[in-house]
Amino acid sequence: MRALKDGIIDCIATDHAPHTLAEKDQPYGKAPAGMPGVETSLALMLDRVNRNVCTLQEVVYWMSESPAKLYAMQGKGRIEVGQDADFVLVDMSLKKTVTNGELQTRVNWSPYHGMELKGWPVQTIVNGQTVFLNGEVDKSVRGREICFA
Repeated sequence: MRALKDGIIDCIATDHAPHTLAEKDQPYGKAPAGMPGVETSLALMLDRVNRNVCTLQEVVYWMSESPAKLYAMQGKGRIEVGQDADFVLVDMSLKKTVTNGELQTRVNWSPYHGMELKGWPVQTIVNGQTVFLNGEVDKSVRGREICFA
């Protein structure tokens, strides 16, 4: 966290690698690298906000504004007129336990299984359309290709 706060690390991202538990249950060097993480990354950071480790504004910067700026993504990273209507609504008081078998990710497991986190995304909007609400994904909603400056 210190490296983020000091500006040594510019942003938070996941190397979402949804390998099955069978694929991961191989000897070192044979198991594929990475883990599923995109689904829990924001909740992990919101939990840190609730623990007063960082601020909500810092999380927004690290997970949205900074990556958009670093990669020169047009229309991304901020909520303002002229930007794409991509954003997430969160419930900072919602407590949930990460539970294998109850996730959206293809492999449906998490290295954070059993962790109770406070602060969860509850709705995701992409191009002004709701794609995630009440734990359900609307698979008919699709984003657009990102344009880079």
